[in-house]
Order: sequence, then structure tokens, then C-alpha cells
Amino acid sequence: MADADTSTLLKLPFLLASQAQKHITANAAFSVLDALVQLAVADRDLAAPPPSPAEGDRYIVATGPSGDWTGHAGQIAAWQDGAWSFHAPRVGWLAWVADEHALMAWDGASWIAAALGHVNPVARVGVNTTADATNKLAVKSDAVLLSHDDVTPGSGDMRAVMNKASAANTASLMFQTGWFGRAEIGTAGDDKLHVKVSGNGAAWLDALVIDPATGYVGVGTDAPEGPLHIRRMTANPIHERIEDNVAAPTFTSRKARGTPAAKMAVVSGDVVQAFWGQGHDGAAWIGCANLRWVVDGAVTAGVVPTRVELWTFTAGGAHSEKARIDNAGNMGIGTAAPTCRLDVAGPARVGQYAKAALPSASTCGAGAMVYVGDEIGGAVIAFSDGTSWRRVTDRAVVS
Repeated sequence: MADADTSTLLKLPFLLASQAQKHITANAAFSVLDALVQLAVADRDLAAPPPSPAEGDRYIVATGPSGDWTGHAGQIAAWQDGAWSFHAPRVGWLAWVADEHALMAWDGASWIAAALGHVNPVARVGVNTTADATNKLAVKSDAVLLSHDDVTPGSGDMRAVMNKASAANTASLMFQTGWFGRAEIGTAGDDKLHVKVSGNGAAWLDALVIDPATGYVGVGTDAPEGPLHIRRMTANPIHERIEDNVAAPTFTSRKARGTPAAKMAVVSGDVVQAFWGQGHDGAAWIGCANLRWVVDGAVTAGVVPTRVELWTFTAGGAHSEKARIDNAGNMGIGTAAPTCRLDVAGPARVGQYAKAALPSASTCGAGAMVYVGDEIGGAVIAFSDGTSWRRVTDRAVVS
């Protein structure tokens, strides 16, 4: 039929004055309208006709068509009166694709997602990929940018919110390699922040757990009892390792007065560092011993005098200092003010030997002391003069 005999846009046949059986022409026009008005297709990914189409089924023919669809890529294929009819789209035509819940538009070369002013609500959104029933928002991109609103304008803030139904559910970010999970960050199974890792995508380990009530960080435990709580279940006595291939591995703690922004000097009596040991009494963790570094005198530029203290608990539960080494190098046991290299506030016991078992006086060195239990005349304290053991009572050589 000549172009003058059809409409410009939909190619509907005109009824001509000289035409017989005008109803045939009218019915043909109605069939075209029936196929194209309120256009909705079942699918746009098929290159071959479906085996059993129903009357009125419509499809967008995919690239590389075959069979009855050969030569009609991108066109609308409509099953009408037991045969396929084809309609070439024009720029701006819209078609609803039922299996994707997507509105497509013909741009003159291909069917593209129709750009709408508002997508609120919309069942699925796919960017450079197809969203599905599980991933209702799907994006394939080298990068995704989320920025504060400087158009409306907004507040200047930017937050991405993930909300879950209850504490027992999960809200998290999953990191995958080849679609297998390798790391996860979020509130998984409770309201604590979990950092999880996996070597195979199936078995997961909690690397870190942060308690929302305290901010405490747990490593190997999901119930941290301090700012950093590390738990190990291993027979290896060396748990945490610090390794250095250049200098000596070093553990450093720092103490200052004032504020983090305006630090002030420590003063005598300030504890610079402490190590606590605790044991479990069957009901709770109980402090056992405390080794600490304490400022020991006036602080001047470049100098912080320090002593080391050892504290323990008695059988009665009293916590007190038992020994110290002051800034002069004097060690006190039972005294907080040692006046010599070793100052013992209480009885001191030296090793007891029989005369025949005495160690070498020269090896022990001058000034060493022992207790000789079987010396002639009775037990006696003896000292080394560098050569022999001598009784402290009369300086006679032990014999």
C-alpha cells in the first residue's frame, strides 16, 4: 500500500472513497491499534519466537532474531489471528516490559530505560545491570559517589542508613571476591558492631566486636570488659606478637596531665604504666599482682625520674606494695624508702649448705653469704673473702 494510503506515525490504512470491502481496511487498522496502544510486552530478551504464544502476546525482538522473527530486531512482534505482525518503533515510543517491571523507550537505535522525573516508589532499579527480586537496587560501576545535598540545599551532612527489623537480624556491608564473601562489617545477629572475615565464604570469624553500650573492643570475644579485650583459646603461651627486623620490638605507654590538646608534665607519684594480673575465683576475675612504673621525684625538662613497684594481694585480700627499685637503683623489699642497693625490712634468709656441699668461694665472689649448718661449734653465717668461706663470728675459715 502506498504511503499516501497510510497514516504518518502508526501506518494505519486509510479508507479510500473508491475502496470496496472497507471493513477489511478498518479491521487492519484496529489490529495495529490493538497491538500498539497501551504498549506492554512480555519480554525483550528473546531472539526466537516463543513456541506457544497466546493471542495478543507482544514482544520486543532481541538482537540476532531467528525463525519467523528474522530481520525484525528491535521491532514489536504481536501474535494476532494466528500469525506474527511486526511494527517498527518510532523515536519516543514507550513499552512496559512485564518480566522486568521496567519502562523502556525507543531512542531511534535501541530500547533504553525510560528516564522518569520521579521514581517513587519503583519496584526495582538497575544501573548498567538488571535488578532482581533479591537485589532490588543493582549497580555495576567502577565507583559510586554519594555526596551531601548542595542543590536543595541540604544540611551539609551525608549519611547512608541501613535499618534492620530487630537486633537478631543483620545490617551489614559484605565484601566479596568472585561472588564469595571474604569480609563483612555490620550489626550481624545482634546490635554489636562485628568485623568478620572468611577464607572460603562459608566459615566466618569475628575479628573485632565493639559493644554499643560501652564502646569496648573485643578481639576473640564478643563480650569485651575493657577498652581493648583480647581472648585466646590456645596452648601457645606466646599470644600477641610484636616483631621488628631492625630495632628491638618495643611496647610503649604514655602518661601526661592536662588534656590531649594541651598536655602538662607528670608529677611525682603518677603511674606511667602498669600491668595487672588477674585470676578467676570461680565467680569473678580477681586482681592478683600489679607491676607498675611510677614517677619518682621532681620532673624537669628531658628528665622523668622513675621507680618500679611490685604489688601483690595477701591471702586475706589486702593489696599492697611488696618491692620497689627506685630511681637511684636501690631495691627495697618491704620498705618504700630503700637506702642501699638492697634494703630488706624484715628477716632475710640465705642459702643453707653442709660444709661438704659449699659452693666455690671464689666463684661466688667476695661478699657472698651462706648459712653453714654443720660447722664445728654450731651453725653459723659465713661470708666469702674471694678465696675461702669465713665465719662471721670470728673470721676463721670454715673447716
